[in-house]
Amino acid sequence: MRVEAPAEAADTTRMPRLRDEQGFLMMDMLIASFMLTVALSAMLVVFTSGLISIRKATEAGTAAALADAQMETYRMMTSRDIGLDLSSGTVNALDSTYKNDSACANPPGSGTQTCASQGVAAIETAPTGSDTCPTTIDGWYLDTDPCVPSRKVTPTTTPASPDGHSYRVDTYIVQLAATSNQRARKEVTVVVRDGTTLTALARESSIFDCSTGVAPGSTQC
Repeated sequence: MRVEAPAEAADTTRMPRLRDEQGFLMMDMLIASFMLTVALSAMLVVFTSGLISIRKATEAGTAAALADAQMETYRMMTSRDIGLDLSSGTVNALDSTYKNDSACANPPGSGTQTCASQGVAAIETAPTGSDTCPTTIDGWYLDTDPCVPSRKVTPTTTPASPDGHSYRVDTYIVQLAATSNQRARKEVTVVVRDGTTLTALARESSIFDCSTGVAPGSTQC
């Protein structure tokens, strides 16, 4: 008669292999570390994108405030005093970014007569009154220098940049000739650019009639 070993005895010989867990702890740590790295990388991308967005929004807000401040200066002036310093030294210092802007044309944006082709002095206008740029007029508005076509605002200028970033304020003033049904006007455009990349961050434009800032009934027009 054949006697077979109990089933329990046969299973017992296999148990050590089934329960051999050597190396499992290291594998678990590697998997956990990988998953943690992926999660932290995703969070880093989100935080970095958020910081970049906040910085861009801050710069755009500051640029808009600088453009408003510059334009408000011209709104405080009489039309005859609105103009730029077009002396040769000032004009020669202007770069292609300034000259190629669509506002540097007559009429602005027309693309027919531009500062790049005809020259800044031929397209833009100086004050049309007796007060001169920059000797007299810039002295009235020290914070914005309304006669300066292109000026920088940095942490070291006066006034300094409000957020520590560098900006460039470009101003364009073009004389619009009188027509049969429209008096002479001046169009002022202010473009605030990033001080490093020269990317336009804010743009503001306004037209000033020749009677701006003068007493009612004046014959200056």
